[in-house]
Amino acid sequence: MIKLLHCADIHLESPFHSKTPEQSALMRRELKKSFLSLINTVKEENIDVVIMAGDVFDTPYVSADTVAFFKDAVLSVPNVKFIISPGNHDPICEGGVYDGQLPDNVHVFRSKEISYIDVEGTNLRVYGYAFVGTNVLETCPFVGVKPEDSSKINVLCGHAEIGDPLSPYCPASVTDIENTGFDYCGFGHIHLNEGVKMAGSVPYAYSGCLNGRDFGETGAKGAVIVTFDGGKPTFESRIFSTYNYEEAKLDVSGTGDGSELRRKISALVSEYSDTTFLRVELVGYVPTTLNIDVKALESEINGVFYLEIRDLTLPLYGTEQLKNDPTIIGEFFRSLLPMLENGTPEERRTAAKALRIGISALRGEDVSE
Repeated sequence: MIKLLHCADIHLESPFHSKTPEQSALMRRELKKSFLSLINTVKEENIDVVIMAGDVFDTPYVSADTVAFFKDAVLSVPNVKFIISPGNHDPICEGGVYDGQLPDNVHVFRSKEISYIDVEGTNLRVYGYAFVGTNVLETCPFVGVKPEDSSKINVLCGHAEIGDPLSPYCPASVTDIENTGFDYCGFGHIHLNEGVKMAGSVPYAYSGCLNGRDFGETGAKGAVIVTFDGGKPTFESRIFSTYNYEEAKLDVSGTGDGSELRRKISALVSEYSDTTFLRVELVGYVPTTLNIDVKALESEINGVFYLEIRDLTLPLYGTEQLKNDPTIIGEFFRSLLPMLENGTPEERRTAAKALRIGISALRGEDVSE
């Protein structure tokens, strides 16, 4: 039996630019925790080999501390082989992270041309390639390649973009994968794990990243464990993320005042943990009199690590009277109604804000935000 762990897109030393300095520092620490959790799983579950399909590091020029962290981690499991196919973020380049001395249990593919390594003590052969000197690889090295020895377990480890023939990041098709005849293809580049898929008889997967970095990478993150034990391989997704990004929609139609709105949002937030970056989109029809102070709500509601609220509501609840109002207020409402009902999302948000402020002003109410 051979157990293989497939991971990718770890992005050690990611700057997390969209965060505050404190949040960025925290996320870098949590990313290291996730990687150490992966290493602990390698120890506990007797993993034979780890394939790392690119972007292990966020850039090819990381700090000495990050290099030392990585070396210490892989050296803690000296009998496990770590095989790396450098990606577009951490390509092979002079003076880069892969240019220095690495532990003996680490193998790095260093050419754009495909090559392989036989994992000592196993019947496993791992094929791979590298982004070299640049963050693009416009042709796919494994097109037309088939295993040289079908008696071995043949695995491909590579950084690639499947399904986009114009991609500069090693464009490949499902047919390209099918034609290889490999026993498993482990890819990096796409940060989402959608499970193991089949290209004909060839199983393949993106492992996804270890920790999400923004709201484009929601949900729990991790890696794939592949077990070869005689017949067809078996697969298991394993979660290693410590902080997750999540998005939720909350229909607040008919909500009458700020206190009621706060209760509804708080109830939703309570469904998530304190290790969640949560974005809540408020939708539905609300009264024109409801002032939604997003910043105040974000600061007042606790329960998650980070809360972002987006107001996508429309002030159209109970407005039948306004449609027939003969005063300037009714005229103002009717002038904005086409945009509120048929405008683009941005136009609707602008019109909703204008309607709330305008009606308050026309009624002589406070219009401060």
